[in-house]
Amino acid sequence: MPKLIKWSQGNIKLPDRIIHMSLPSGYTCPSALACLTKANANTGKITDGKDQEYRCYASMQEARHSGLRNLRWHNFKILKPLSSKDMFKTLKVSLQKLHDDYIINHDQRPIVRAHIGGDFFNEDYFLAWVKLAKSFEPTWFYSYTKRLDLWVKHIKNIPLNFELNASKGGKQDHLISDFNLKCAQVVYSIEEAELKGLKIDHDDGLAYRRGTDFAQLIHGCQPKGSKASKALIALRKESGWTGYNKDTKKMS
Repeated sequence: MPKLIKWSQGNIKLPDRIIHMSLPSGYTCPSALACLTKANANTGKITDGKDQEYRCYASMQEARHSGLRNLRWHNFKILKPLSSKDMFKTLKVSLQKLHDDYIINHDQRPIVRAHIGGDFFNEDYFLAWVKLAKSFEPTWFYSYTKRLDLWVKHIKNIPLNFELNASKGGKQDHLISDFNLKCAQVVYSIEEAELKGLKIDHDDGLAYRRGTDFAQLIHGCQPKGSKASKALIALRKESGWTGYNKDTKKMS
């Protein structure tokens, strides 16, 4: 039996119906640019990417919470050396009981998210998730990703129950328009979202449902004096925005 990776259910932002797993942010995000941030595995010390425009929220979680950081590294260390076939087996065995228990207890299927932190770090891993979604049909799967090269390469093989969202701000952003990929974009104000004709997603509802491009308001701890930090201060003053927390739904 393979070693089990660790899954979680819901959080402050996500409904309890969403089951998710994560990997270390930045270290498993080879296509990240605008949000590239890494929290040291041992100390949590932050390293910012050279092209960074805003810090990754998930990385800042890892910097603050050693338990969460250790959980994500635990998952990565198990998955990284495996073949795609064994990655799939590990993901499936680790998810199965939590998935089935949810159906028994709630009389409906859960929604499964790949990554709050991290991304598809290689092709074998991406294909393992594609196979995982197929094996749990009709349970709904979704993910944000900057690995648009893998999405496009395997676009005909992605099952209908796996909703991918292109996370804008990566090395392959040109593929978004080239292939008309559904896109999620971080904005610095409500007005910016309105000017771009984008609805703001507050609880991942626009991410896991079929639909069009959408926006997310800048959130998380940002470098002092940065454009992102100033935008957060302005949002707090103008609309009471304090990030994805228990008050988030008041802005929906």
